[in-house]
Amino acid sequence: MEHLKSSLEITFAQLSQAGIKSENQDTIGARIPDGTSLANKGIAIAIADGVSTSAAAKQASQSAITGFLSDYYATPDTWRTQQSATRVIQSLNRYLWGLGSNSPRQEGLLTTFSAIILKSDKVFCFHVGDSRIYRLRDGQLEQLTRDHAQKVDKKTTYLTRALGADSVLEIDMQTHELIIGDTFILTTDGIHDSIQHKSMESLLYAYSDNLDDACSRLLNKALENNSQDNLSIQICRVNNIGAASQSDAVSVLSRLPFPPLLSIGQTVDGLCVKAILQESERSQVYRVEDEDGQSLVMKTPSSHYCDDIAYIERFVMESWIGIRLHSDCIVKVVAPPKPRTFLYYLTEHLNGPTLTQLIKERAPVDIPDAIDLITGITKGVRAFHRKDTLHQDIKPDNIIVTSHGPVIIDFGSSWVAGISEMAASFERDHILGTLDYSAPEYRYGAKASNRSDQFSVAVLMYEMLTQKLPYGEAYGKAMHLKAFQKLKYRPAAAYNPLVPYWMDKAIAKAVSIHAEQRYSSFSEFLHDLKRPNPLWQNPQTQPLLQRNPLRFWQALAAIGWFAALMLLLNAIPKTGSL
Repeated sequence: MEHLKSSLEITFAQLSQAGIKSENQDTIGARIPDGTSLANKGIAIAIADGVSTSAAAKQASQSAITGFLSDYYATPDTWRTQQSATRVIQSLNRYLWGLGSNSPRQEGLLTTFSAIILKSDKVFCFHVGDSRIYRLRDGQLEQLTRDHAQKVDKKTTYLTRALGADSVLEIDMQTHELIIGDTFILTTDGIHDSIQHKSMESLLYAYSDNLDDACSRLLNKALENNSQDNLSIQICRVNNIGAASQSDAVSVLSRLPFPPLLSIGQTVDGLCVKAILQESERSQVYRVEDEDGQSLVMKTPSSHYCDDIAYIERFVMESWIGIRLHSDCIVKVVAPPKPRTFLYYLTEHLNGPTLTQLIKERAPVDIPDAIDLITGITKGVRAFHRKDTLHQDIKPDNIIVTSHGPVIIDFGSSWVAGISEMAASFERDHILGTLDYSAPEYRYGAKASNRSDQFSVAVLMYEMLTQKLPYGEAYGKAMHLKAFQKLKYRPAAAYNPLVPYWMDKAIAKAVSIHAEQRYSSFSEFLHDLKRPNPLWQNPQTQPLLQRNPLRFWQALAAIGWFAALMLLLNAIPKTGSL
């Protein structure tokens, strides 16, 4: 599998000394990877200042830096940078807090922590405590972080936030666009408390061509100004941002030629075509067999897009996404038996009908069977979400119903958070799902989320029970919010009277036009599909006012008129016979 390579390039220097103290409780570190890790994860630089009043200040700062630089690069490539970094920092905080809480004297392991991650054309900042992150741009030095500290008097300052101080940690986070020449400086208070801002700015600008010299000059300046603490500084200058150029991308992704249209009986890399499963304007899908007789599915790109770098990146991403997903309810991507001579990817071949075929043959599907199928589909979708990926095209054609349950296929519309934040000099290919099944927010411009896939899954449930769509044919034609707001949900029970009222209400909630009105999680949706929600009683047991307010008030008015008529009749004097 070929991947885009990042052209991010920096110059880096760092220096740390104990100063006048007997022990250096600061820790600094950086990791500058290459290849795929540079593109997917970026460059990480971090600094920590162990709180001297804690029992093991040096241990705390060392654990924070080594743990962060190790664990951040072990998180999934599909995760967003902020998601990966914050999870690691939160985990380190709980670790330090636990050590301190369980020590004999319950002495804390506390440290400040500041880090930057340079990825593609952005810098991500993470900060806790009173170490600092600065940026020098066009000769102007700007402090990006704020100190989490409270000054009591001239000699006493207390940290208001630190790693290891509490089981719950609030992390300051920022994201900034990079430009070539940006210089980032990370310091502990032994440096920045002893050098005035303007003096630091002048020194950094004067020695911007020699970062090692700049570190030494700043450290010595702090000592000259009678710094009383450990002294640590890191300087990073951006020489080239990481957006891959179009020519770079073409050279990487187009290294393999597009295969021609294949016919039954043709062989490619030892794979013999046995059937043509699908041919569309964007791709071809074949059933093939390897030399051992194993049946596989081959997907090839369309020759119409052989010079379209955005399309090529999207195609290559499909198999990359599939390789990183692990679930019995997601089709498995298979390595080719021989080195590839063309651009394509392989998946396992699944026996069974598509959900489209099953609905045509069996709808309305028995409710227990429909719930089993939705449970399996949900399991697969949640595997996408755990990798910070949206499928974005959950529809009956993309579900194969095997003897072991439903399996999600096709990653052509999937969105990966970690890739979306990587810059590119070309406009990326954004493929919307099928209109009848995709959530409204894709069309009216709101942000997509896990609830967008929830909408699609709920539409499948509705269709299995009714062979209809919840908003009818008008849904596929709506393109803006006002048009969607005019649509009315048609209760599933109107087509299938066997659908319980509470189940109908659960489906209606999951297909709400506004994402915030849907379930916050798939588990809640499944729970309400399988068990009656007390909030949604059977309409026959509900008061008439809740079931049908209009009929209630009509009945009440009729009773009122009847009572008035009876009073009137009783008021008429009776006459006897003469």
